[in-house]
Amino acid sequence: MRIDSPTTVLDRVDERLKDLEAHVAQLDMLQQLLLRLLSIMHPLSNVLAQYGATATEEQELMQYLDELAGRVNSLERTRRPTLDEFQDRIAGIMPAIRQDVDFLRLVIDTLRVERSAYRELHGYMIDQGWPGRMTQKT
Repeated sequence: MRIDSPTTVLDRVDERLKDLEAHVAQLDMLQQLLLRLLSIMHPLSNVLAQYGATATEEQELMQYLDELAGRVNSLERTRRPTLDEFQDRIAGIMPAIRQDVDFLRLVIDTLRVERSAYRELHGYMIDQGWPGRMTQKT
């Protein structure tokens, strides 16, 4: 039975750690590439079309999302987006699906891959727990 010296074991651990770090870096690069490729496919437009949104509703929703994305980092807490505001505004833009919580969750999920400008908005919504806090509004 051969016992490795502590130095040999540490060297192997260091080598394995470097390999894992390189692999994670490759995976991160692939993920970023996939996100860029997905974003050119305009997934949010496709989702909206699936739900029957008109061109006007799509344009209005995109303008609202642009506004929200700009407010995420506001130093004024009162300017930061809220879940209630989001739900109410989407219901105002697309009244035919005002009760559809699954649609709202899908919109939030799609923001991650839509455009880089929306990724931070997506992160904010997730950090605030919006998908889990959504309820049917009457």
